[in-house]
Amino acid sequence: MLFLEDIISTFRDSIDPDVISKKFPFLSDDETPIWIGSPSFSSYLPRYFLAISVFLIHFCFYRVAVTVYAEGQAGYLNALIRIIDQLFDWIDVFAFVIVMLIFARINFYLNITTSNIRTTLFLILIGLIPSLWFITNIVDWLLLLIGKESLNIPEWFDTWFLALGILNSSILILFSIISQFSFTYLITDQNFHFRKSHLIFYKSYTCMSFEEFDNLKTQQSLMGKLIGFGNILPVVDSNKSIDSNGDNNVKSTVEKFSYLFKLLFFYQRSGKEIMMSPSECLFGIKQPMLIYELSNELIDIRNGRPDLMVQNE
Repeated sequence: MLFLEDIISTFRDSIDPDVISKKFPFLSDDETPIWIGSPSFSSYLPRYFLAISVFLIHFCFYRVAVTVYAEGQAGYLNALIRIIDQLFDWIDVFAFVIVMLIFARINFYLNITTSNIRTTLFLILIGLIPSLWFITNIVDWLLLLIGKESLNIPEWFDTWFLALGILNSSILILFSIISQFSFTYLITDQNFHFRKSHLIFYKSYTCMSFEEFDNLKTQQSLMGKLIGFGNILPVVDSNKSIDSNGDNNVKSTVEKFSYLFKLLFFYQRSGKEIMMSPSECLFGIKQPMLIYELSNELIDIRNGRPDLMVQNE
């Protein structure tokens, strides 16, 4: 117990009461704050890698588009790139769509922290922007041919790939930074508190009492084990089973088509880890095993369950 008291004392000494009152104004007076934290920078590295990958895809198309043939001994590589440039000259924007769709599909299939629906839809939108821009230019030209007023949309040039790459990757990085600083977690002697705040526009608070917990689980990826971050998942009801209606009827043609459609576009790699959002668990926190042991001991003390089952993933 002395070890637990030392941990609690260390964490409590590092807590600023003003920060607690500001971030968790609804905290009851009979609760004692033990630990406060938020997602670490390292836990968001996959999102930053995604942004870099998006920029690199744009940059590759830009590089091919602006490559100028160079003569001499050093010109063989440029000559090859120039040939590729000629092949892509009239289909580059549509080739970009294909590449981004494949990239979005692979990212979704991997079933990692970036494999959510919003990120996937944004990647698809990124892929469609050049082709929609190019099609708009065609509409502009047709309007001018028939003597109508054009839409005054700037003409698409392949050099726009670089500008779009910087813009789109910056948006991904910006939203990752906002997301990282939007979540704050507080552990007291009675509850888990989750705070979600998007700048000044939206705030929400969730409180989970220790009595609600059926179990706790920890998650650490290979990167998390190397760098030192992980997730703590409160399991509310682990005995809940999935009902099966046992319907063995032959699938109709529509059902078969729907199944193939889901398999092609929405199938994800299965994994042992339960993917949860930062608003549903202690996501990407530092010293996850220490916080896990601390939380488990606090739950034991609160609920009087020294035989609480502990599971690690």
